[in-house]
Amino acid sequence: MNKTFRFLRALRLLTPRKTWGNFVQTSEVAGFNNAFSISWSQGGEDLALLHAIAGKKDGLFIDVGAHHPFRFSVTQHLSRLGWRGVNVDANGELIDVFNRERSRDINICAAVGTEKSYTFTIFKEPALSSVNGEWKDKFLADGWEIEKTVTVPGITLRDIYDQNFSNDCIDLLSIDAEGSDFNVLKSMEFESLEKARFPRFLLLEAAPPVKSALKTDSVEYAMGLGYEPLYVLPMSTLLQRG
Repeated sequence: MNKTFRFLRALRLLTPRKTWGNFVQTSEVAGFNNAFSISWSQGGEDLALLHAIAGKKDGLFIDVGAHHPFRFSVTQHLSRLGWRGVNVDANGELIDVFNRERSRDINICAAVGTEKSYTFTIFKEPALSSVNGEWKDKFLADGWEIEKTVTVPGITLRDIYDQNFSNDCIDLLSIDAEGSDFNVLKSMEFESLEKARFPRFLLLEAAPPVKSALKTDSVEYAMGLGYEPLYVLPMSTLLQRG
């Protein structure tokens, strides 16, 4: 594509005032004098995934606790490559954003687990929202404020998988459920799932140090299924099917 056209198209993106803050922040940090990597995720998970998938452009994913199509997103890079999948979040307002911005994907408002319904606490910082009572109390003790509490339907991970990928094996299962990752993962019912349908990669909430990350219940469970740790990242651990 012509460089002049690309430059003019980039300038046009600065027309809305809401983009100016991001432009200023990027210019202050990067300076535009060198190439730099863009990450939409909190802990560089999306950049790690780009290395792991080695350029694959037609992948499939399930993202549980997807939060937002851009903000803190581990799948935005993949979506731009051409991947498609299922985004699940219990915050209906955020699913509305997914429906606008990720119309190629299937976007589900629900809490994933084995219960038929869940009480979901939405914080003013929506990334902290959770069905886990202990995590809710921890966030309150840290000074975070609750926006509202809602009741949301429950759905198992296995149902999501079978209903949307009955004839496919997904490449990535990402789970960020604020304290409920293990329950979400268990609801896949791996014991009765054909080995050929095991997701190629699992991205689970399990932070360093490495020894602690590998002892996280969800990571230990995945390793027991034959998954091998690939990267321990600042906020998550990426595992690959053995």
